[in-house]
Amino acid sequence: MMQRLAVVLVLAFTQASAFSLSNKEKQKLDINQIAYIEGQPVLGDAAGQGALNQCRAFADYMINNPMKPEVKVCGTGIKMTVYLLGRCGKGSLNSADLAHTWEIGACDTGMSPKTCEGFDPTIDPRMGAAQSYIIEQC
Repeated sequence: MMQRLAVVLVLAFTQASAFSLSNKEKQKLDINQIAYIEGQPVLGDAAGQGALNQCRAFADYMINNPMKPEVKVCGTGIKMTVYLLGRCGKGSLNSADLAHTWEIGACDTGMSPKTCEGFDPTIDPRMGAAQSYIIEQC
């Protein structure tokens, strides 16, 4: 019985380690994956990977300016979701107007790896009230 339990535990640990390894491999970004806010890189291009999968608030000066933020996502392996509400919409109302989001990024590996997509309040004025964002892999 103890040997069977040991085998089960070893298998469970091996599967968990393989899952963990695959997640770490997925988090490796090539040099083309860069996200910018107001022209400054927040992920890639010497900015750390700490912004990946983390909900972040836009700076107050952007939230208070209806012509900001301007975002750009380069590469085909990441996307940025911009939320009208803070905390990336968690714990908020589900009203269509209040929970509005924008997804920026070309999640199409068939496109050039140097592809960039941008978005700002001149395209959709509602984005001028955006409060938070998250960058994720496609």
